[in-house]
Amino acid sequence: MAAALDDVLPKDPDFEVRARASFARQSMMATLGMSLETVVPGVVEMAMPYAPHILQQHGFVHAGALSALVDNACGFAAMTLMPKGSGVLTVEFKVNMMSPGKGDRFIGIGRVVRPGRTIMVTLGECFAETRGERKLIAMMTATMMVVDSPGIVD
Repeated sequence: MAAALDDVLPKDPDFEVRARASFARQSMMATLGMSLETVVPGVVEMAMPYAPHILQQHGFVHAGALSALVDNACGFAAMTLMPKGSGVLTVEFKVNMMSPGKGDRFIGIGRVVRPGRTIMVTLGECFAETRGERKLIAMMTATMMVVDSPGIVD
């Protein structure tokens, strides 16, 4: 698990409750079987199990599913540092796939490296986990935009 930002405090003391409620509303995450594991200021870890319905033609987990995992981890890491009443949108990302998606489950860790008022830059890592051993299979850089969400409950 990556370390949280030492010098940045969340603007919303209820950041974890808000993040978990927002995650629960994402039907795409349910479709992929993702779970929100760890939520600390500036760092989020998510998990996704191996499943036959997310494979590509060679039998590996599809790069799109892995990208969704790590993009979501990066977005929620940024959200932990945003004020109440704001939401997060990905405005760009680049992902480097370094090994095939082969494992029992997949871990996405997102970390804020530059928290800003309107734009946050994040780094993401995607690991394949087999029998408890993790292997880094993808890395992402992503830019997240802080958006007003005045009617949002969380």
